[in-house]
Amino acid sequence: MRFSSRFAALSIALTLLLSLVHPSVYAAASFEFSVTVKTAFDKMKGASDKTTAAKLTTQYAELQTTQKLALDWDSKISKLRFQNEEAILATRKRIKELDADKLLKLEAAVTQVKKKYEPLFRMYDSLNQQLSIAKSFKDKTIVNVLKPQVETTKAAVQLAKLDIRSKEAALKNGKASTANTIKKLREQLSHIDPIKIKIKASNSSVSHTKKQFAAEASILKQVVRKGDATATQSSFIRLLAYMQQIIGFKQNTYAYEQQAMAIIAKVDAQIASSLK
Repeated sequence: MRFSSRFAALSIALTLLLSLVHPSVYAAASFEFSVTVKTAFDKMKGASDKTTAAKLTTQYAELQTTQKLALDWDSKISKLRFQNEEAILATRKRIKELDADKLLKLEAAVTQVKKKYEPLFRMYDSLNQQLSIAKSFKDKTIVNVLKPQVETTKAAVQLAKLDIRSKEAALKNGKASTANTIKKLREQLSHIDPIKIKIKASNSSVSHTKKQFAAEASILKQVVRKGDATATQSSFIRLLAYMQQIIGFKQNTYAYEQQAMAIIAKVDAQIASSLK
């Protein structure tokens, strides 16, 4: 199993574990009558006129439906988020390894060309040393023999050095080009950072609205126990409004995750293009 796959699996397991310990922003603001309150609710409906009773039944059903819709959005968000987390890990790895084979070949070419000319450089150094010694002893015969050899070897050395510099320049340019491409790709990927801020803000809004929902749910239970049908209807209206807000924030979060996914896909396409 790849590292990115293991990381994604671990992230999913950790998130699920945390959601069991305490509600996360991805969990719907859950509401359901206890047995005692449900009994009081049914009793209140029974004491109400048909229109009111039907309205109360409809409102309770709508509340359950919107909560189920919020849970569905949770599932969609979680799935897309973990896909993005795995995808961005893989993309970062591809960026880091960009042109690795190409640069290795250029480095190998430099190493090989230097090794190739080592005998020539050693011979040139040796001839120069011999010529220097011959000159110090003022041995014209040996000087006249060595001097042409040194000159010929010198010309070959100059050509060898040009060859080496050419290979080194190719490596330098290759590294510079790759570094520039990597920089641009990482800059493109960094466009996800502002989206993460938006997601965080959206999640914060969900958490805040859930608190309002929970407070209103407590009020609902109180008015149900009192048998106040009018107050109960008003409380249901507020609860449904909170749930609609929560769903709206979750839809925003999903849209932000889609934007992040699009950025990753764009970077992946650029990586593929650069490798052609």
